[in-house]
Amino acid sequence: MKALALILVVVFFVLGLLYALGVIQVFTSAGHGHHIKHLILFWGLAVLSLIWYRFQVNARN
Repeated sequence: MKALALILVVVFFVLGLLYALGVIQVFTSAGHGHHIKHLILFWGLAVLSLIWYRFQVNARN
């Protein structure tokens, strides 16, 4: 589970960055531009995944 949490951190961070740069617009109704709300959403998910990862690391006692 630790590996899954760490992979999700990286994936969500990169997706947020790509949305902010306007490279991808998969879940948007607008055709182009920067999507800062998606950046915040994906980076928030990355932080939650990072917290989950930290709990997994501490739970192995």
